[in-house]
Amino acid sequence: MNDLNNTDILKMLENKNLKIFFSGIGGISMSAIAAALLQKGYKIGGSDIEDKDIITKLKNMGVEIFYSQVYENLRGYDILVYNARIKDDNPEMIYAAENNIPAIKRAKMLGVLMGEYKTSIGVSGTHGKSSTSSMISGIFFKADKNPAFYIGAVYPPLDSAYHIGGDDYCIVECDEYADSFLNFYPDIAVILNIEMDHPDYFKDIDDVTDSFRAFLDNAKKSAVINGDDTNALKAVENFDKKIIKYAIYNKNCDIYAKNIIYNAGYAEFDIYAYNNYYAKVKLAVPGEFNIYNALAAASCAYICGIDGEFVSAALSGFKGAGRRFEYKGMINNAKVYEDYAHHPTEIEKTLLGLKKFERNKIWCVLQPHTYSRTHELFDDLIKSLSHADNIILKEIYSATEKNIYNISSRDIAARLDKAIFIDDFNEISEHLKNNVRDNDIVIVMGAGDINNLFEYLFE
Repeated sequence: MNDLNNTDILKMLENKNLKIFFSGIGGISMSAIAAALLQKGYKIGGSDIEDKDIITKLKNMGVEIFYSQVYENLRGYDILVYNARIKDDNPEMIYAAENNIPAIKRAKMLGVLMGEYKTSIGVSGTHGKSSTSSMISGIFFKADKNPAFYIGAVYPPLDSAYHIGGDDYCIVECDEYADSFLNFYPDIAVILNIEMDHPDYFKDIDDVTDSFRAFLDNAKKSAVINGDDTNALKAVENFDKKIIKYAIYNKNCDIYAKNIIYNAGYAEFDIYAYNNYYAKVKLAVPGEFNIYNALAAASCAYICGIDGEFVSAALSGFKGAGRRFEYKGMINNAKVYEDYAHHPTEIEKTLLGLKKFERNKIWCVLQPHTYSRTHELFDDLIKSLSHADNIILKEIYSATEKNIYNISSRDIAARLDKAIFIDDFNEISEHLKNNVRDNDIVIVMGAGDINNLFEYLFE
């Protein structure tokens, strides 16, 4: 009963009286799916072990919330939706198994919702998924297409990580962890980049690349590929449908950037498609990596026949997705930003982007994400952090992992000059307030609960 295919799930969803339970409902993607199904008329409940703002928002919308994950939570519910980190020994999973309640993976449920639209765009990659998905959504909104989207971050213009939209277009962020994105069958499959990540699941970079290749096999019509990324090009080998490649440096690609200039860290450039001028972009988000994100978004727009003027307007007005280089305020006349970066490459690219700013010192506050990633990518993490002038390390965010590696953020601090370990939010806040100076930049990084720091920093 738990091994349902998409047709089975769609058949069940015909019953609007269903009560659907989400285990780990506080996750950004889980909460978006829960809210979308609530909006479609289903009764929704869910559990999470942390009390987050997103939980409060769901509760205010009418979602039944449980603040612990116990056996009894599922009583009265018809379907369980769970994410890849929920294991079979979870009490809610045990209840579902013992009571013949269908247990559906988050990604499978999202894949079902994605299939309801005429054209779906699936955005994958080790880095940049949320920003690129937001950029694509912005272009389609600017072109008056009213797209649906499911993004792993808040889309600021709508203050939401989801939008049901019209019937034509759906943009979905596709996560590779535990092969979740293999539940999606997009019309257009995007690969932004491929690097080693999630060492608790993937063996090596070849294993990761094979997974992205399998994702491409699910694409119905076409693929959009970063032509400057070696592993992405490997993944698309032998792909038998339409391929659009975009690039900054490889001018043999279909869509590319020309005339790139930087103004205080922000790029301005022209986009050419098949050697013809398509759009001019003046980004309001920094770094070369956002040029790549913009090119991927423009490629999707081009495939869908959207005029370049909408690309120019949307990308030039794009201020970033939630927790993606998001401006938070000022302390001691220094700007403070938040960024979701937690992979060494993301951290390095963000810090290198900040170096192009007119500024004094760069302060990086990092909460490393998962013991496995910190252990396996330790040397890369050290290298990436070296681009900051001052570093504060909070303890590693476990994301339900056990610390079988006996590793700590203290180990990172011990390897870096100008790095200190502080695990208390209040103490981090006080250290910054006492030491940050005029025209410094503070960047707070991580994918865990590091964003709680702002409650102390701006109280």
